Amino acid sequence: MDEEQTPANQQTVSRRDFLQRLGLFGAVGVGATSLLVGCGGESSENSGSSNQSSAASGSKSSGGSGDVAKTVTLHPKGNQMKFKETEFTVPAGEKVELVFENTASSPSMQHNVVIAASGSDGLLKKIGQAGTQAGSTNDYVPQEGDITEQILAHTPIAKPGETVSITFTTPSEAGEYGYVCTYPGHWATMQGTMIVEG
Repeated sequence: MDEEQTPANQQTVSRRDFLQRLGLFGAVGVGATSLLVGCGGESSENSGSSNQSSAASGSKSSGGSGDVAKTVTLHPKGNQMKFKETEFTVPAGEKVELVFENTASSPSMQHNVVIAASGSDGLLKKIGQAGTQAGSTNDYVPQEGDITEQILAHTPIAKPGETVSITFTTPSEAGEYGYVCTYPGHWATMQGTMIVEG
């Protein structure tokens, strides 16, 4: 009989131990879930309002009232310092919404989109270098000097998983206008062309 009772006693102890551990892990799990939900919710709200206010101030050219003629969405090419879409076409002199969805997963792959007044590689290099000097408080976009006159529009920096957008009026003159990411080190390879058709 002792042999038959011993397994039952061990099973009862095991059940009790199991239930105690389950209660402890359950409490920890609920606490961790609450922490994650709380942090995620706050971050999402802050990031959304920050993106909206930054996007509003991120455009150097402001469009008139009315609807946008076209919405263009750009993405990074994975975790590379390249745009997935290296060119897009827009109508001349129209209001356009530019959306940048940062689908990268590496924390170092923060990006922006800065549209230049020409397609010159030399200009994109100058904007990229000046952006590095402008620093993170300016979203790596030059705020001083003659180079600012060569920037048509720009998005704020988007961290991985974030989406930012701007609305601006395209140049009235048809042609090719370069765009570049000015996050430090990215400008040399992360470039594209905005084609404006008249």
